[in-house]
Amino acid sequence: MPAPTYTEIERLLDGWRDWGLSLTGRPRVLAPVPGGRTNRNFRLSAPGLDHDLLLRLNHPDPARLGINRALEREILSATAGAGIGRAFGHWDPAGRFVLFPWLEARPWTAADLARPEQRERLWPRVEQLGKIELDWPTRSYHGYLMHYWRQLERAGGVDAALGVAWREFEPRLRSFDTAPWPARLVHHDLIPENILDAGQRLYLIDWEYAAPGHPDIDVWSVDPAAVAEPFVAEMMAWINDLWERLIAV
Repeated sequence: MPAPTYTEIERLLDGWRDWGLSLTGRPRVLAPVPGGRTNRNFRLSAPGLDHDLLLRLNHPDPARLGINRALEREILSATAGAGIGRAFGHWDPAGRFVLFPWLEARPWTAADLARPEQRERLWPRVEQLGKIELDWPTRSYHGYLMHYWRQLERAGGVDAALGVAWREFEPRLRSFDTAPWPARLVHHDLIPENILDAGQRLYLIDWEYAAPGHPDIDVWSVDPAAVAEPFVAEMMAWINDLWERLIAV
């Protein structure tokens, strides 16, 4: 996502009275928050509140990346209610941004996921996530990847070698979609940076790609050796590769 201009951010902050928060004055940007490739994040002051705010500037074309903001909003509410994620403070009706309370927490690194004692702290969150029920259809991974693939084709982003590999992979992906695996709510992007450690509690964040899906995907993110379905690793490699190609064109 391109970096927003100072004017764009200031224009959003001018609407602070419409946020429905107990603010006593106009927030100001304290610092950009590093990380995040889909959106841009900034820490804001919050006069009148007992905490700062996190301003997340949304990607301007979420549908291009397979993001459903209505589904994300419902998942944010459900996971916050279950104590897995953080609640949002304001959801911009125009979809330009979301406000969250600032959390004093440390994002994990790959070193955290490599430590068995840290994974033991995380597994209950993953298991708890699978118990949340949503009235949304199970993700079609074939449809999801076809959405990426067609955009890459139109942009001239498919070379001969990639085309050959896709034609071998695509029928197996279609078969995977129709197999009788049990769907559950899946984060789909459980990288270390999306795990915040507040000391006594872990928060999972960035739910844009979450949806009912295959339960082994989050397991693969935490500990690939624990995955029961071997196709998951291959499929996730395709999802990650096509995503990288798509944002580059």
